[in-house]
Amino acid sequence: MIIDRYIARVILNGTLMTLMVFGALFAFIDFVRNLDAIGTHNYGAPQAFIYVMLNMPQRLYQIFPSSMLVGGLLSLGSLASNSELVVMRAAGISIARIIRATLQAGFILVIIAVLIGEFVAPVAVSSAKSMRAQWLEQRVALGYGHGIWSKDGNSFVHVGTVLPDTQLRDVSVYDLNEQRELVRTTHAKQVQYRNGQWYMTGVVHSDVSAQGIVTSRSQHETRPAMVRPELFDVLVLEPEDMSASELLEYSSYLTENDLESDKFRLAFWVKVFTPLTCMGMLLLTIPLVLSSSARSGGTGQRIMIGVLIGVGFIVFNRFVNQLGIIYGLYPVLSAGLPSIAVILTAVFMARRIR
Repeated sequence: MIIDRYIARVILNGTLMTLMVFGALFAFIDFVRNLDAIGTHNYGAPQAFIYVMLNMPQRLYQIFPSSMLVGGLLSLGSLASNSELVVMRAAGISIARIIRATLQAGFILVIIAVLIGEFVAPVAVSSAKSMRAQWLEQRVALGYGHGIWSKDGNSFVHVGTVLPDTQLRDVSVYDLNEQRELVRTTHAKQVQYRNGQWYMTGVVHSDVSAQGIVTSRSQHETRPAMVRPELFDVLVLEPEDMSASELLEYSSYLTENDLESDKFRLAFWVKVFTPLTCMGMLLLTIPLVLSSSARSGGTGQRIMIGVLIGVGFIVFNRFVNQLGIIYGLYPVLSAGLPSIAVILTAVFMARRIR
């Protein structure tokens, strides 16, 4: 049990350290990419730094499988270089037990990845895009917590979420009179922009007067668009920025309305298979480290092996995903095949260890 906890702790420390290093590298790259926008309206270096930091959870989630691969190689590689794995094997510690300890650490890391991808990254990315739009487009203001505010004449508009294809969620319109008094509120669950019009679904009106508040409802309604659609180009959430629950809900909505939903269903299944990919990447480190060529190599060689495999998997994964969209494969297949391939390869190589 002590040996198991020791191996798991070494892997956890190595992987989290690798994640921090990769995260810092990508943060620097993202900051450099934002230098061109600095100086536009209120967008300066501090604002660019905040924008990059808010996007970091999504970056970390995207590189988690590769970080687990490189971190596992460095962690187990350090044990191999110090002959600790040799001593463990000589003391009767089996390969199966080393694998079990490694997967225990992997399980904790997968939980961290899921929490980031489901609860932290979507909110942070949405806030980052809203804040950047506020700094670059002075008509738009950041809402408290979520969404954006915009002004159109005597009306104020709050948009909760902006989805692809200019699909808006939780839209509220507050109409004021010339005395700046609230006379009407309108809330729509769903809004689709088409040809300069807002096609609203699930509409609730509340008319405010001295006599009180009168509420009316309608399933569908149309009104002139109150926010320029170009503004949403910088606010729209891409499929990979959404949580699995949001992707499932939105893809179901598109399917029910006979709209194209493949890329959203694909993004959903990629989210589902990401934990398996992480575990497969970590499992792959064991045969790579315990092979004779890996034991004789140094840290630089292990990093190079990890980076090459990680980049190769990313390219292969994107290739299979796009191939699935082009040829109409089931999203679960095009999302799951790369992950299953990694796991099967890791199991096959682990079984060959002597």
